[in-house]
Amino acid sequence: MKKAVVLLPTYNERDTLAKFAVEVLAQENKAPGWKIEILIADSHSPDGTAEIAKQLAKKNPKIHTINVGKGLGVAFVEGQRYSLEHFHPDALVNLDSDGQVGADVLPKMLKALDEGYDLALGSRFVAGGENQLSPLRKLFTLGSCFICRLVMGPWDIGEFTNSARAFTPELFQKINFKKVPWREKTYIIQPSFLNEAVLSGAKYKEVPLVFKNRAEGYSKNKVFNYTYDIVTYVIDARLHKWGINTPFFYWSRRAKTFIKFGLVGFLGTIVDFVFYNIFIMLMHIAPATSKAFSTEIAIVNNFALNHFWTFKYRKTKSSLWAKFGTFNLVSLGGLAIGVLIIKFLHLLYGDGIASFLGLEIQYYNLYFFATIPPVMIWNFTVNHLITWKNQED
Repeated sequence: MKKAVVLLPTYNERDTLAKFAVEVLAQENKAPGWKIEILIADSHSPDGTAEIAKQLAKKNPKIHTINVGKGLGVAFVEGQRYSLEHFHPDALVNLDSDGQVGADVLPKMLKALDEGYDLALGSRFVAGGENQLSPLRKLFTLGSCFICRLVMGPWDIGEFTNSARAFTPELFQKINFKKVPWREKTYIIQPSFLNEAVLSGAKYKEVPLVFKNRAEGYSKNKVFNYTYDIVTYVIDARLHKWGINTPFFYWSRRAKTFIKFGLVGFLGTIVDFVFYNIFIMLMHIAPATSKAFSTEIAIVNNFALNHFWTFKYRKTKSSLWAKFGTFNLVSLGGLAIGVLIIKFLHLLYGDGIASFLGLEIQYYNLYFFATIPPVMIWNFTVNHLITWKNQED
């Protein structure tokens, strides 16, 4: 009798865990030749999931539980390493316990291992598979998997982004986890582990599953962060396959906050530019004075977006109003830089029109765009180091 240990990474799954654990163990009747056990790896859930896991383990010797660090990748790697060390399984399995994928995919994956495959992938994109998510989430899934297939490969795999997988211990031990960004907080572990498994020579097969909306709770997938990680990771993987061994994913990951800040700044620039022209063309205000007014409007816009998006997860001790005051002071510094640059250029070149590719561009608009690089560098540096500086307790 062979043993399969099913890893269930959990974070705030108290409403689904017990029911799903029963469903997983019931699959033993549909997987001849296999004995099934469960390892629950909880990432310090604040909702009491760990206590439920301990209660389940006390009642059933086939259920085990450990506490792991935060993040799906951490739960996956630490959990599977724990399984290897303590239970010596013939198959390592990974499933989510949130109700989106039914436990009935388990016998199909174990059968694939019996057929000689090293890796079985639960898939929405093979015959019998189904994606029952909302249209927008379907689009996100299709787009993510298509990018993985097109840029990273291999093309003959359709499913890259769900957790339902079974694989041999031998394959797991071949994986070079130094190349897998498993400590990141997004779900990048899914395509990155698959990529390294393929590079390790895995013989793989996709088996059908039905992917549903969560039975309880809410999705913890942060779409922008996950999309950003997928795009940068698959580019990194492709570069490595071409022999270009640059840490593209690592550095792009570290630049994410700056990129988000830049996107907010870009939107703020549009707001600034529109009002700048309104003040000049409709109110006949001098360019430098118009810049002062338009920038203050953009400051309010940028603060809101940076607070609720760019630096949303920074742990700071200052109040919202204190941050707003500091942000204004920093932005006023940027405003002063912008006004001085425009004043200098206006005194140097005056008013006029430049011709570029058949377009006529007012000098004052050229002055405006000349302020963007130095002001952005100033604003990001000071806000990063002061306004939203991490202040852990």
